[in-house]
This record gives sequence, structure tokens and C-alpha cells, in this order.
Amino acid sequence: MLEDRILQILEKRKFDGILQAELPKILDASKSRISEVLSILEKQEIIVRRKEAGKNLKVWLKEYSEGSTKIGILRAVEYAKLVSAGEYSFIIYRNAIDLTRDLALGRIDIGASPLVTQIMFGVMMKTIKIKRVVAENGSGIVYGDSNNKIFATTEMSAMEMNLRAVKNKLGIEGFRYCQSPECLISSLSEVEGIAIWEPYFSSLNRDKIPFNELEGDYPCCTLAFNTGYLYRNFESVRSLLKDFERSEIDIAKVSSIFDFREYEIKTALKSYRFNPKYEFEDLVEYMKKGGLEISPESLSTVFDDFGEPEK
Repeated sequence: MLEDRILQILEKRKFDGILQAELPKILDASKSRISEVLSILEKQEIIVRRKEAGKNLKVWLKEYSEGSTKIGILRAVEYAKLVSAGEYSFIIYRNAIDLTRDLALGRIDIGASPLVTQIMFGVMMKTIKIKRVVAENGSGIVYGDSNNKIFATTEMSAMEMNLRAVKNKLGIEGFRYCQSPECLISSLSEVEGIAIWEPYFSSLNRDKIPFNELEGDYPCCTLAFNTGYLYRNFESVRSLLKDFERSEIDIAKVSSIFDFREYEIKTALKSYRFNPKYEFEDLVEYMKKGGLEISPESLSTVFDDFGEPEK
């Protein structure tokens, strides 16, 4: 369908969007037909069109358009409470590095991603502030078919931090890095184990062990704001934080957004504690356990007060 092809193009263009005048040539369709489809998508609030450079119309998917609050998340059950918080639009990323880079650069306004990723970008770029721990726990080791002491994980993630924290305990000799859960699962025949998150962890029918049984509870992900957005939108930030803290998890909504089965979500939710309370010192200690040596002074520049936004 022409509608699907347009949406695919807009998804690829993301924040850059596309001039409406470019679409007829790309899609080999008439200007009138494309205009008709775009009008329907605009009425459905799926796309946004605005004039640029005179009379030229530019088109974006709504979540990537200027003027809308952009919240980036990953495809994982740990964000179930956040996506249930209210009528917010979410951009789902494939990996934490791209998400947190976009947050630091101001392409998105709000991001939920692993603590370690947010700290690394926050220390380097000074443009994000962490306001809340979204959830704790929710990942573990699933054992593979080899005894080679190699474990697969994703880079700059809670999984990598936790593997490094238990490296000596488990006799881990090396890491293999993957960019997706599919890559991790396909590695099971070649490594001794993989570090993977929910709901994939619960769904795999193999020997496994949750990380919190090895090292205790840990923060898996945090909620951060681009500093420009944070200081321009105090009331919106307060509203989102309150919605997040008070929300009840909507299983059907989570299933719809992430395309996970409802029974998978219900099983995976047992692995988490949402909106846990952590002190700054607890997070500093967690980073040290994962082998990341950053001074408390540097770390303090990334964390807000875990309360109201500064005025």
C-alpha cells in the first residue's frame, strides 16, 4: 500500500523528515494521490506537515516532528510503567547508545535507557540530567552450549555492567558484543552464556540465573532529560514524573507498543521493582562494582536531585 511505503520512508528519515515534493519520484505515484494519503495520515495525527523554505511542505512522523515532546525508550519490559504513565508518544530505539546520543544532542527531550549509558554521555556532553531510576533488576545469564568462558552481551548496558561485576565469580575470560536480542540468542550455540533482559530472559527454555541472585538488586535503567528541555518545561517535567510514579501498568498498552505477548509481559514483570528509591551514593557504588571508575564529582554532574526540577 502507498500509505505503508510513505510511513516506511518517514521512519527511515526520522528527525530529518522529507519534502512532500520528493515523494512522487521516490514512490512513482502522482502528486494528487500522495497528497490525498498524506491528508488522511495528518487527520489521523500520524504525520505532521509544515511549510519550509517558502511554499515547500515537509513531512515527519509525529513523534519525530519539531514541537512535540519526544520520549525515547528501548524495546524491553522494564519500561512498562513508563509507557503506562499517560498519553505520551514514544520513539522505540534498537540500542541504548543511539537513544542516549540523541538525548544528549537534543534530538529527543526525554530518554529511558541503561544507567551506565546515560552516565557516560552525561559526563562527556553535560547535556542530560538523570531524574529517576525507572526499575531495578530484570536481566540475567542464560547458559549456552560452549564451555569457552566467553559471554555475549550488549555494549554499555546493565547486562555488561553486571557481567563485569561477576566476572571473577564466574571465571569469565572474554566478551562478545551484540546489538540486539536476536543476535544474543543466536550466539547461544557459540558462547558459554548470554546476558539478556526481559521478556527474552524468561522466555528462553534453558539453564539460567538472574543477576540479582548473584550480586543483589541493581538499577537497570534511568529516566533522564535533555537539559535544554528540562529547564524550559518545568511543569511538563513535574507532570510526567508524577504520572510515572502514580501509574498502574497497562498490560494491553505495553503489549501494543512493544509487540510482546501479554502472558510474556505478565511473567517478565515479576522480575522487576519499579520506581525504586536510590541515593546518589548507591548509584556510585553500583558503577564501581561494574568496573567503571569515574569520580563522584564527575558523576554528580549527571544526577539531578531525584526530586523536583531545579528552578
